[in-house]
Amino acid sequence: MDKVLIIGGGFAGLTAGVALAGAGRRVRLLEQRPHLGGRARSLIDPSTGSVVDNGQHLFMGCYHATQRFLTEIGTLDRIRFQPRLRLQFLEAAGQFTSLECPDLPAPWHLLAGVLRSGSFSWREKFQILRLGRRLASSRSASLSRERDRLTVEDWLAHLGQSEKLRRNFWDLISIAALNEDPQIASALLFERVLRLALLTSPADSRLGICRVGLSDCYTVAAKNYIEARGGLVEVGRSVAGLLIKDGVCEGVKLADGETLLAGTVLSAVPWLQLLRILPDDLLGSEPFFAGITALRPAPIISLYLWFDRPVVHVDFAGLRGTTFQWLFDKSSILGSSDNCVSLVLSGARAHIDRGKEELVSLALCELGELLPPVRAAKVLHSLLIKERFATFAPTWEAEQVRPSTTTPIRGLYLAGDWTATGLPATIEGAVQSGYSAAEAILHG
Repeated sequence: MDKVLIIGGGFAGLTAGVALAGAGRRVRLLEQRPHLGGRARSLIDPSTGSVVDNGQHLFMGCYHATQRFLTEIGTLDRIRFQPRLRLQFLEAAGQFTSLECPDLPAPWHLLAGVLRSGSFSWREKFQILRLGRRLASSRSASLSRERDRLTVEDWLAHLGQSEKLRRNFWDLISIAALNEDPQIASALLFERVLRLALLTSPADSRLGICRVGLSDCYTVAAKNYIEARGGLVEVGRSVAGLLIKDGVCEGVKLADGETLLAGTVLSAVPWLQLLRILPDDLLGSEPFFAGITALRPAPIISLYLWFDRPVVHVDFAGLRGTTFQWLFDKSSILGSSDNCVSLVLSGARAHIDRGKEELVSLALCELGELLPPVRAAKVLHSLLIKERFATFAPTWEAEQVRPSTTTPIRGLYLAGDWTATGLPATIEGAVQSGYSAAEAILHG
């Protein structure tokens, strides 16, 4: 009864495996791909030999569960956190503006940073301060019933944020955090993100960025941790179905026909994959699982460009007035000299079917308007990564059906950024779900 079988080797599954192994449980983790990391991993670009991530991720000081996990496996030092929150924005003709918060208690650090910033007009500054005051006051709870069904767009407009401010500031933040169009995304989730990131402490507001490939940040260290405590982590092991009989999960059947029996099974795979391995009769008869079918995916596009010279000198910046929303100088972040930058287009539903040549042309046109050095530079290589099922779409309807860790099936538990964490689909949400699942298993 001390054995736990985990399906999925991303942040959620590895976190749960580390927590359970650390508590003395014998863990066997199965990952269907030939590598760990799930939807948060790195790879080697075959043409350049450069390390690239399958999607760019930022960490935050308020990612307490993630920092706990990385501390436990000994890799927290691979994340470089800002001394204090600093956001830079890139506008036409290479003009950089920034929002930098001083060392003051929350929320005064944010208010002072906004007032000192050159990124906003005085009218916009007062609009931001109005929203911050509303968030910090107990009166915001009175809006909760209405807000639960509002989109980010509607909520921000309700709180007096102008369209220009929404497009040039709030949209960049919300799309990065939620991976969805503000006209679709849940205001409830966005408000939670703002409260956690901006209203608790200045340390929680800081951003962190991985100084190595994302896989090198956690996958090997987590595997070693689990196996050092008697566990087993296997890749290339595809689960074809869950073995459920009389309301009890007894194990799994693998795609190669092998059966693995276990008293406890934790599914830490995306919801679409879970639906494929659940018995069909269970989906039709159990409302807990039937609700999951209402979740919808939201895509992310990442474009890597290698230039023949440096074109930008900041680690990352928000892009104003463009299709792509954020730019990252991968050479600076990873300490390389390959002049590689990455562009991120989150909530990319309207662009996911566009071809590589079209997206590269669009990116170069937009960068040329924002960064004059790009016009004289030559593109040596490009890599386009489309994650069609990067996250779930964080609508208010989705919040009604996200499932809990504990299921109606005895011995079957769930983890993943799509479960009912109260957060959008982030690394922190995935890690929190892994810890929650481990706690449920240990004390269930």
